[in-house]
Amino acid sequence: MKLIFLKLGGSLITCKDKPFAENKEIIKRTVKEVRLARKKEKFRLLIGNGGGSYPHTAAKKYQTVKGIINKRSLKGVAEVQDAASRLNRIIVRALLDAGENAISVQPSSVCLAKNSRIVEFYTKPLENFLKRDMVPVIYGDVGIDTKKGCCIISTEELFVFLAKKLKPKRIISAGIVDGVFTGDPLKNPGAKLIEEITSKNYPQIKTALTGSVGIDVTGGMLHKVERYMELTSIGINSYIINGIIKNRLKKALLEKRVTGTLIKK
Repeated sequence: MKLIFLKLGGSLITCKDKPFAENKEIIKRTVKEVRLARKKEKFRLLIGNGGGSYPHTAAKKYQTVKGIINKRSLKGVAEVQDAASRLNRIIVRALLDAGENAISVQPSSVCLAKNSRIVEFYTKPLENFLKRDMVPVIYGDVGIDTKKGCCIISTEELFVFLAKKLKPKRIISAGIVDGVFTGDPLKNPGAKLIEEITSKNYPQIKTALTGSVGIDVTGGMLHKVERYMELTSIGINSYIINGIIKNRLKKALLEKRVTGTLIKK
C-alpha cells in the first residue's frame, strides 16, 4: 500500500499573527478531507503539522533557533516543547473525531540533531503504527542539538529524514497560498505561481522565495523548498498547495491534478 506524507502548515492551522490561536474551522474541514480521501482510496498516511503561532511564539522569545545561548534558554526549550505538543494534540483530537486512528509521535523524545539537522531518529514505533494503518502525527518541535545544545526541528526536516528511509510516493504540503510564487502573493498581487521547480530552474528562482506570513522561526518557504529539493534525487516529488480551498487537499491526496507547485528532479 502506498504511503503519503502530508504537512498541515502552521499558517493553515493557526492564526500566525495571533499567539496560541488555532483555526478551528480549517482544522475541522481539513481532517474531514483526509478522512474522505482515505475512505475512497486505500493509502497509508503520515501527517506532520507545523507550529504556527504556538511554538513559534516561545521560540522567537527565547531565540531557541540559536541554541543554548543564556540562562533563559532551557526555559525556552521547555516552553517551546509544551506549546508544540499542545497544538499537536489539537490536530490528533480532530483526526480522531473525524474517524482516523491518529497517534502523536513527539520528535523531541525520539530525535537527536546536529546543527539543526537530524542525525538520529528512533523510528520503529512510527513504522509499526504505519504498518497497522494508523496515522502517526509528528510535528515541528524543539530538539537536543549536539552542537548548539538545542534547535528547532522543522516538519520539513522530519519529512526529509523519514522520506529517505520510508520512501513515500509523494509529499503534500498544505498552506495558505497556491504554491511557490515569484514574490509574496499576499503582498504582491502581480506575483506569478511557479508550477514546477526542478534542479534546472531552482537556482534561478531561489531568489524569489520568501519567508512565511507572521511568526516563523524555521525559514518559511525557502526552507521548505530547499528541504524538498533534497528528495528529488531519490525520486520523491513534493507538492505545495493551498489548503484553504475546499476539497483541494482531498483531490491532491487522491492524485488528482490541482493548482500548486510541483517539486521534482
